[in-house]
Amino acid sequence: MAAAMQVFISYARADSAFAWQLFEDLSKYDLALWMDVRSIPKGANWDSEVQRGLDSSDLMLVLLSPNSVNSQNVADEWSYFIEKNKPVLPLLIMPTEVPFRLSRRQRIDFTTDYEVGFRELLRAIGSPPRLDSDSTERIVRPRTPPRPQAARPVAPPERAILTSHPPTLEPIVRSFPIIWASHYHWWHGMRGGELGEVLINARELLLVPPKAPVIRILLEDLVSLKVQRALDPHLKLTYRNVQGQFQSLVMMGATRARRLAINQEILNLLKWLTKRPLE
Repeated sequence: MAAAMQVFISYARADSAFAWQLFEDLSKYDLALWMDVRSIPKGANWDSEVQRGLDSSDLMLVLLSPNSVNSQNVADEWSYFIEKNKPVLPLLIMPTEVPFRLSRRQRIDFTTDYEVGFRELLRAIGSPPRLDSDSTERIVRPRTPPRPQAARPVAPPERAILTSHPPTLEPIVRSFPIIWASHYHWWHGMRGGELGEVLINARELLLVPPKAPVIRILLEDLVSLKVQRALDPHLKLTYRNVQGQFQSLVMMGATRARRLAINQEILNLLKWLTKRPLE
């Protein structure tokens, strides 16, 4: 059997919710997918792993938006692919000026109808067969599984806040800007916690720092999620880790003005997805 085509997904971190939705949908087809937060192992050199992903991939999907057009990392990735004479397929996900070197290439418009754009994308990449429900997803995974890691301070990234109610169709991906840490101190809150975002889909919860491997928690491993009343209202999440042991972390909405609203939306969404009270 021929090896599946490896597809590199290039995107700006502010567009990660769209990137994860695309990843979820493409994972149902006979494709090997490379995406930084899913494919780079813990402790690895980030730049070296991206280079390895670029060299091993057959096709690049570059998500075009005002965020990615202004991202030097994204520009470096698609420029490298062009220099190696590898195919680059731009996906227009928001209205924006298209870089000159990409403007003469076929691109697919996702700005008006995602489903139409996705069907056009499948045709453009050769109509790969859909995987059977029992098949293993072809995802370029880290050589070592991501494990929960200690929080560390980072510079605050810009984030898109997506807070709409869950749609009736799956899969869904929702993104919320949060701060998380191993515990909350009553005297200094979560100072020193990790600032990033939580991505939630129908199967898992992913804590995504600005530049590090994702921390993945399966929804089936969630034990409880409780609202904690303190100087900074936050959520305490308890789950079973990869060793089967109970582990907890705390998180709260990163925007102080919307902290309570974000906390409640995360709680409501996880209750809705797990069909459990959680509290």
